[in-house]
Amino acid sequence: MSIICHGCSFTRYKWACWPDFVKWFTDAEVHNKGFSASGNETIARGVVNSVMKHKNIDHMYIMWSGSDRYELIRDKEEDLEHDLATYSRFDPDFNWCVWFGGHPDIKKHKEYQKHFLNERHNWYRTLERILYTQMFLEKHNIKYTMMVYKADVLQHKNLSNSENALYKQIDWKKFKFYKDKQGMWEFSHELYPEEFAEQSDQHPLPLAHYHWVKDIIFESDIVAPEHEYRKLKEWKILNLKEKN
Repeated sequence: MSIICHGCSFTRYKWACWPDFVKWFTDAEVHNKGFSASGNETIARGVVNSVMKHKNIDHMYIMWSGSDRYELIRDKEEDLEHDLATYSRFDPDFNWCVWFGGHPDIKKHKEYQKHFLNERHNWYRTLERILYTQMFLEKHNIKYTMMVYKADVLQHKNLSNSENALYKQIDWKKFKFYKDKQGMWEFSHELYPEEFAEQSDQHPLPLAHYHWVKDIIFESDIVAPEHEYRKLKEWKILNLKEKN
C-alpha cells in the first residue's frame, strides 16, 4: 500500500516537509508529488493522474495552494532569455511542459493578473477544484485528507448563492485545519515563529512540518525519538548560515 501527497512548495521544498514526517506515522510507502508554485488546477490534475497511475493507494494527502496561481502549458521546453518569474518542467505523463504558478515573463504575468484574474472568481474556482478532486477520490474509494497552506486559500463567509451551494457540497470533515480554518502558515507563525529561514522566505522549517503532521494531521500523542527531535530543533543552526 502507498500514500501519495500533493501540494505546492509547502509540500516539497529545499528541506524536509510534512510528507517526510507522514512516513514517521505509517508503515506505508510515501510518495511526495508536490511541486513549488503549483496552483490548485495543477494540484487537482496531479491527484487525478496519481489515482490513474498508481495502484493500491491507501491514502491521499492534499495541501491546497494559493487561489490566484495558474499554470502555463507549452508543447515543449523553452529556453527563454528574459529573467524568469517562475520555473518549468517537462511532464512525460502529459507530454507537455508546465510553467508553475504563472507566466514566466513577469510583465506578462502582471498583465494577466490585472486583466484576467478576479479574487472572488479565484476562490470559486478553488472550490470547484476541491469538489472535483473529492468526487474523483470517492468514486475510486480512496481515503483522503485535505489541508490548506494558508487561510486565504479559501473564503468561508460572504458567499454568493451559487458559491454557498457549491461550498455545502464539500465534505469539510475531510479537512485538517489549524484553529478556525487556518493553515500551516498560520500554525507555524503562531506556534513556531523561529522556524523560518529568513524574513524573505516564508516556508516553515522541518520542525514546524513535523508538528503539523503530529499535532494537526494525526493529532497524535506519540513523540519522536529524542535524538530525532533534537536534530529538528537544531536544524536551523546546523544548516543555515547567518547572513551578515
